[in-house]
Amino acid sequence: MFGSLRLLLAFMVVFSHLPGSDYLVHFGFYAVRGFFVISGFVITAGLQEIYHFDGKRFWVNRLLRLLPPYIVVCLVTLLAVSWFPSEAATYLRSWRPDSTALETVLNLLVIPLEYSETHFRLVPPYWSVAVELQMYALLFIAGARNERLALATLWFGLVYHLACISSNLDFTARYHAAPSAALSFAAGAVIYFWCKRGALEVTPSAAALALVMWLANTVAADSALNDEYAYGPGYYFGTFLFVVVIAGLSRIEVAPLTRRIDQALGELAYPVFLVQWLAGFVTALALGSSEWRGWTLTFASLPLILIMAIALTLLNRRLIEPLRQQWRRAPLHPEPVTRSGVGAGDPACQTVASSVTGGIG
Repeated sequence: MFGSLRLLLAFMVVFSHLPGSDYLVHFGFYAVRGFFVISGFVITAGLQEIYHFDGKRFWVNRLLRLLPPYIVVCLVTLLAVSWFPSEAATYLRSWRPDSTALETVLNLLVIPLEYSETHFRLVPPYWSVAVELQMYALLFIAGARNERLALATLWFGLVYHLACISSNLDFTARYHAAPSAALSFAAGAVIYFWCKRGALEVTPSAAALALVMWLANTVAADSALNDEYAYGPGYYFGTFLFVVVIAGLSRIEVAPLTRRIDQALGELAYPVFLVQWLAGFVTALALGSSEWRGWTLTFASLPLILIMAIALTLLNRRLIEPLRQQWRRAPLHPEPVTRSGVGAGDPACQTVASSVTGGIG
C-alpha cells in the first residue's frame, strides 16, 4: 500500500507550499523524510531482487523514471515564465526573469539544485530529487549491499545528525544537505534486511497506529507544541514512526484490484510533486487575482494539479514506461541473493520492489 501513502505525502508537500502558511511548512519537511524512508526500502529491495546490482540497468531505469517527466514540466514552466515574466517573478522568487541560459541548463543537470547557489529553479522542490540521486548512489555502493553495510550507513546518518545538533547548526544542515538523508534512506534499507530474515515483525494494525501517531505528531508539532519541537524532537520522532509504518505496510498482502488501485494512485504522486507550483501559477493567472498564496488559490489549484498529473502519467505510460520495463527486466538466469543471510526470508514479509517506485520519484 505504498502508492496511496506516496500520494498522501505528495499532497502534504503541496499544502506546505501553496497556502503560504508558516504553520504548514513543516508538513513538507516531514513528508519528504517519509518519502526518503520509502525510497531506502524500495530501492534496496530493487537492487537485491530485480537489478542484482547491475549498474547499467539500475541507473538507466532510475533516470528514465525521473528525468523525462521532469524535463517536460521544466519546458512548460520555462514557457510560462517567459510569457509572464513579471507575474512569475512575483509568484516565485526562484522564477527570476533575468536568469541566464547557464542557470537553465543547471536545472536539467539536477544535482546543482541541492545547493542554495542555484537561484533559478524551474521546479523548486526538485532539490530533494537531487538528494535522492546521491542516496541511490550511496545505496548502490554500500548501503543496499548487505545488512551490515546498511547498519553502517544508518550509523553514519545518525552521527551526522548528532554532530549537527551538537554544533548548533541551522536546521538546513539536517534537512537540505545530502548527508542528512542518509539516516532515512539507511533506515529503509535496514527495514528491508530485517524484514527478509524475519527479525522485524510489525503487524498491519501497529503500522496503522504508527501512521495515525505520525499524522498527529505532524499536526501538533507547530501548533499545540512549538518550533523547537517541530524542528527537533518532533522531526526525529516522525521519522521513527514512519519507519514503523513502512515495516508494517511491507507485510500487507492485498487483493489484486486493491493493488492495482494503489499502484494507480502511487503513479500520480511524482507528477503531483512536479506540477504543484506550475498549476498554482496557471490558476492564479486564470483567477486574475494578485493573491499568489492562500487557501482559495490552493483549493482552486487542486483540480488542475490532478489533471496535469494524470496527463503526465498517461504520457509517461505511453512513451517511457515500455523502455523502463525493457531495462528493468531481470537477467535470464539470476542467481539467488544470499548476502548476509538474505534469502527466502520471512514469507509474511513481501517486498514491493516489483510493484512500486521509490520515494519522491
